[in-house]
Amino acid sequence: MSEPLLADGPFGPAELEWLLDLMAVPSVSPFEGGKAEHTVDAQRVFLDGALARGFEQVLFGSPEPSLLDRDDVPAPVRRVGPGFLATQPSAVVRMGRAAGPERRLVVNFHVDTVGPHIDPRLDGGVLYGRGAVDDKGPGIAAAAGIAAAFAAEPWLAGAIEVQLASVPGEEGGAMGTYGTRWLVEQGLVGRLMLFAEPTGGRVMDACTAAMTPRFSVTGADSTDDHPAGGHNATVALGFLADFLARRLGPRAHELGAKLCVAGLHTGDSHNRVYGTGELRMNIAYQSADQAAVLERELAGLLPRARDEFAAAHAGNPLSARLVEDWDRVVRFDWLKRGLPVLDNRDPAMEALLAEAGFPRHDGLADGSAFTCDAIWAGGPDRYVAVCGPGGLDTHGAHTPGEFLELEQLARYAQQIKDLVVRFGTRTAALEDKR
Repeated sequence: MSEPLLADGPFGPAELEWLLDLMAVPSVSPFEGGKAEHTVDAQRVFLDGALARGFEQVLFGSPEPSLLDRDDVPAPVRRVGPGFLATQPSAVVRMGRAAGPERRLVVNFHVDTVGPHIDPRLDGGVLYGRGAVDDKGPGIAAAAGIAAAFAAEPWLAGAIEVQLASVPGEEGGAMGTYGTRWLVEQGLVGRLMLFAEPTGGRVMDACTAAMTPRFSVTGADSTDDHPAGGHNATVALGFLADFLARRLGPRAHELGAKLCVAGLHTGDSHNRVYGTGELRMNIAYQSADQAAVLERELAGLLPRARDEFAAAHAGNPLSARLVEDWDRVVRFDWLKRGLPVLDNRDPAMEALLAEAGFPRHDGLADGSAFTCDAIWAGGPDRYVAVCGPGGLDTHGAHTPGEFLELEQLARYAQQIKDLVVRFGTRTAALEDKR
C-alpha cells in the first residue's frame, strides 16, 4: 500500500481506504447498465466518510420528477420511471461557516461511472479500477485537501465556506441534468467552482456540449430465403453512417466541432434481414452558434442522403423495397440537443489557481476541451474551472485499464489544501477593505 508515499500530506492511508470503499460500490450509471440503487449506496459511503472528517451535511436529496418534463433533458433520462430520481441523490457537505456565494468555494465531482464496473486494486503505487481517475479518485483527494486546510488553519472556519458536492448523472449521456444543474438551481454556487475532472492538473475554463442525433429504420423483416422481402436496416444505416461521415464530418471539423459516428445495431444473426435498427452519432460543439449551423446542415443532408441512396441502388432488387419506402421507414430524431457550453474567464481566480499549482490551459485552442457537467455552472460573479489529476486519455478513463498513481492523488490533495487557504486569505483581505 505504498505507506511511505502516503505517510505525509492530506491524502493518507485512511483517505485511501475511504476511496477504496467508494470505488468498490458499483455505481455505474443506470444509462450504462448499472443498477440505480447503487448510486445511493455510493453517496452514503461518501457522506459517512465526509462526516467522519468534520464536514457538515448541507444537502442529501434529488430533484422533483417535474424536472423530467424539460425539453433539454436527454431523451433516455426523460423516459425513466417516476421513482428514478429518488435513487439518484446528490450529496453536498461543507466546512466553514454558512456564507453567501461570494465567500464560497465549491468543489464538484461525480460518483457515477461508466460501465462495466471494475473492482479496485492496488499495484505498488498505482490504483486501478473504475472511478480511479474518473471521478471518485479526484473527489476523495479533494475532500482530503479541504479537511487538511481547515485543520491546519482554524481561522478559515470563520472566514469562508467550502462546499464539496458529490453528484450523479454525469455519465451515460445524462449530462448532469439531474445532478449538477439541480444544485446550481438551488443556489449552491460559489465565487470559485472547481470541477475535479481529470485534466492533467491544468485548469480548463471552457467545456463543449454535445448533441445526439438518432437515425432509425422501422420496416419489415425478412429471411435469407427472401432477402428482397424486407427493408434492410443494416444496408440503410450503414449507408447513412458512411454518408454523414463523408458529408458532415469534414464540415464539423472545419467549424471546430467533433463528430463521432457511434453505435449501429440491427441484429446478430447471419441469416436474417433486419427491418429495424438504430444508428447514433454524437456532435460535440463549442458554441450555440456552432451547434445551430450543424443542426441546419444535418437536416439539409437527409434528403440528399435519400436521393444518393436511391441512385446508388437503382435496379438492385435487394434494396428496391427500401428505396421505395425510404420516407416511410427511415426516421431521424434527437436524443439530446440545446445544451449550454461553458466559456468563462476571470483573471483574479485564474491567478489564485495558478498560485496553487493549477495553471490555465486553453482547451478550445488545441481541441482538448471536453464535455462534462460543468456546463451548467456558469453565471455572473463566479468562475467555473475544470481541473483534476490524471488525464482522460493518459489514464485509461472509460477503459478496462483505468488507473491513477497514488502520488498524483497525494499531490492533488496538497494543492487543494493550498487553494483553500489562498481562497480564504484573499476573501478575508477583501472583507477587510470593505
